[in-house]
Amino acid sequence: MNKSKMKTIKSIALAFSLLIAGSTISYAQTGGHAHKAPHGGMIQTAGKYHIEMVKGADNIRFYLLDTKEKTVLNKGVKGTVVFEFANKTKATAPLNIGDESAFLVNNPRASIFAYCTVSFNVKGKNVSAKFKNDVPQAVLEHGHEH
Repeated sequence: MNKSKMKTIKSIALAFSLLIAGSTISYAQTGGHAHKAPHGGMIQTAGKYHIEMVKGADNIRFYLLDTKEKTVLNKGVKGTVVFEFANKTKATAPLNIGDESAFLVNNPRASIFAYCTVSFNVKGKNVSAKFKNDVPQAVLEHGHEH
């Protein structure tokens, strides 16, 4: 074989190796599966469950999802949310039962939260997940939106 063909074969082998390594890393970073947000929000894993957060203009809706990412009925489930603000203060609020098996909490108007941790008590077991607010850093540092 001439040097040109050997170089081409080595280049193809290297490209293939990088492709395989990249897809393995991507698979590991997602925990081995992709999340589908049935209500159009953000999803975090919470033990055997998933929790979806959907931000609205006046409130935030949370949905408890099973392992197949189907909405769990909110009957008999209680929850709270802890908002963490950029100035390191926190505020806790109870989750209210909404329609379509949603849990609702009003948006904290006084400040923009950096993170919120939602916790549910499901059949005597606590499950929780932490969400990062998807607002620009400048808004977080300023503390509110105009």
